[in-house]
Amino acid sequence: MATTETSLLGLRTVTTSGFLERTPARSRRQSRHRIWRRWGAIAIAAALLPGCVNTKFKTDALVQSFVVGDEPRAVAIGRDVLAQGGKAGDAAAAMALAMTASLPSRVGLAGGGVCVLFDAVKKQARTIDFLPRAAGAGGVAMPGMLRGLYAVQATAGVQRWEQVVAPAEQLAQFSPGVSRALTDDLTRFGSRLSADSEMRRRFLPNGAVPAVGTPISQPELAGTLSVIRRNGVAALYNGPLAAPVAQALGIDPAALRAYQPRVAGTRSVPLGIVSMQFADTDLPESGAALVQAWNAVAELPPAQRAARAASVLGATGSGNGAAGAGLMVIDSDENGVACALTQGAPFGTGRSVPGTGILAAQSVESGGFGAPALLTNAIVGRTLFAGVGVAAGNDGPAAGPAALLSVALPAALEARTAEAIPVTGPGHVNFVACQVSPDTGVRACQPGADPRGGGMTAVVETVRLRE
Repeated sequence: MATTETSLLGLRTVTTSGFLERTPARSRRQSRHRIWRRWGAIAIAAALLPGCVNTKFKTDALVQSFVVGDEPRAVAIGRDVLAQGGKAGDAAAAMALAMTASLPSRVGLAGGGVCVLFDAVKKQARTIDFLPRAAGAGGVAMPGMLRGLYAVQATAGVQRWEQVVAPAEQLAQFSPGVSRALTDDLTRFGSRLSADSEMRRRFLPNGAVPAVGTPISQPELAGTLSVIRRNGVAALYNGPLAAPVAQALGIDPAALRAYQPRVAGTRSVPLGIVSMQFADTDLPESGAALVQAWNAVAELPPAQRAARAASVLGATGSGNGAAGAGLMVIDSDENGVACALTQGAPFGTGRSVPGTGILAAQSVESGGFGAPALLTNAIVGRTLFAGVGVAAGNDGPAAGPAALLSVALPAALEARTAEAIPVTGPGHVNFVACQVSPDTGVRACQPGADPRGGGMTAVVETVRLRE
């Protein structure tokens, strides 16, 4: 495991490409309801009884924020946003925008996704659905990304919009080098760019997959992001970018102008005083299916749960499908955001909007590309798990949801640490798993990056000053 420490604006940040070793795995299993009732009782007592310290708001204490994602450049940007005072929504939006430059095989301005958010103050979970749905001929998708991310950032962030966009613009203009995640996708799916000479020239110079670390500048995308930074998201929907985007995608300009993400509640599984929150969408293999699969396997022996959940969801482990990318953030106030993003197919349709650097997305018909989830305590106001399972594009139906349940079940039902949760099965998954000490009420969290993917984890540590 490679770990580095840097000093950024006087804050200590820790970045790792593997699991962080913080606390040992529990030596014995307890029933899920007893675990969460006991831990919850301590947390409530700490919050309400005179003379007790609420460890969630303990002053002069070291507090941690966690960032995990499927692409290292994006994770570094999310880490920096938190270190500069941003919150979970700021970091999540900045990371997703960064991935449009660093992982365009899975994330793009013409694509979309779905996020689950938890507000630790309001003690409320919600879904923001901006999935790429059919809008043009041949299944070309309506661009949902920008208005979806704007809703995420406005709901769970504190920074200005231009602060959130600027890192992605710089990444597109001054590429630090291709990541392993993008190189892997170019190796497997680069042929999907065969119909677009500009995209081939950018990402497959001389017809070959670039080595990891090779700089790839995207000035057209940088220019587009500059327009979005200066003019806001409206630039793509009814501003200077709207006409060329609508024309290139073959969609109705009025429909593009009217597009809005869907904001809803979540599909939840109660577990004592905590609840697992899944995204509420109308796609197969999504929220309702995840709840059904969870309930079908929760009482099975732990060793049988993941395989049985995959079977209930219909995951096969092979076959073509939509690729996804995940990101998740738990900030120092214990707000949580988890997002699954997609272009509908690897590199979307494989064609770009001329002069913009935007790849057109393919619409999605199921939730197999990816699934986000949060485990939340709505009594105290805490995020105790954030995870996203995603499909690699060649691992068949329901790969993303199956991957999510493979880690969410042991994290929630057995209170396992990240290092004690094996990552197997179709798809891949990144996550943050937290436990609350039954003796002190102190929360300890570990992020985990699936070694089969190209993701990374980061921890930002700050001191909460006495007021």
